[in-house]
Amino acid sequence: VNASLTSLNLYHNKIGPGGAEHLSGALRVNASLTSVDISSNGVGPVGAEHLAGALRVNASLTSVDISSNGVGPVGAEHLAG
Repeated sequence: VNASLTSLNLYHNKIGPGGAEHLSGALRVNASLTSVDISSNGVGPVGAEHLAGALRVNASLTSVDISSNGVGPVGAEHLAG
């Protein structure tokens, strides 16, 4: 895990739900990132569920852009959870 990276921009990289799952694993253990942009990646509600779990345990993130990902009401519930 990179300890000096503070910002990660993955805008429009088509990571999808699978990529969101992998990213979530990294976010769970990273303590240096403060900002992540994963907008326009098609993560959907399943990817939102993975990300929500990581966001619950990551204490360093202060800004996360998950806009334009088609998370829908179910994904929004997970993120709000």
